[in-house]
Amino acid sequence: MASWAAPQKMEAAGDSKAAARRALAAGQAVTLALLPTPKVAYPLRPNKPGGSVSYGGIVRFRVDQPGTWRVALGSGAWIDVIKDGVAKASTAHGHGPDCTGIRKMVDFTLEAGDYLLQVAANGDPDVTLLVTRIS
Repeated sequence: MASWAAPQKMEAAGDSKAAARRALAAGQAVTLALLPTPKVAYPLRPNKPGGSVSYGGIVRFRVDQPGTWRVALGSGAWIDVIKDGVAKASTAHGHGPDCTGIRKMVDFTLEAGDYLLQVAANGDPDVTLLVTRIS
C-alpha cells in the first residue's frame, strides 16, 4: 500500500470495450478520473449505480497469482469486480488506517486472469484507488 502516497493519474473508461485499453497495474495507486454516471455503460448494473450527478467508470486489471486481493478507495464509492460477466462476491470490508486517506477497503478471493473494476456512485469526478494482492 506504499504507493498510496504517490498515485499516478489515469482515466476511467465509459464501457467494457474501452476498459480493455485502460489497464490498472496491481500495486500502483491511481487517481482515477471518472465520468458522469449517465455516460457510463456498466457491464453489470451496480447495486448502487448513483444518480445523474454522480461519477463512475471502468478499468481492467490483471491478477497474476490467485489469492486475496484488496481494492482500497479514497471515497465511499460502490465497486464491483467482474470476471466473465459475473460480479465476484466480496469476502471482507473495512476502513483504511487513520490519516492515510483510505476510506474503504474491500477484499475478494480471485483466481488468475483479467478482471473489470467498475466504480459507481462517486460524489466527486475522481477517486484514488489501489488494487493489490494481500495473501
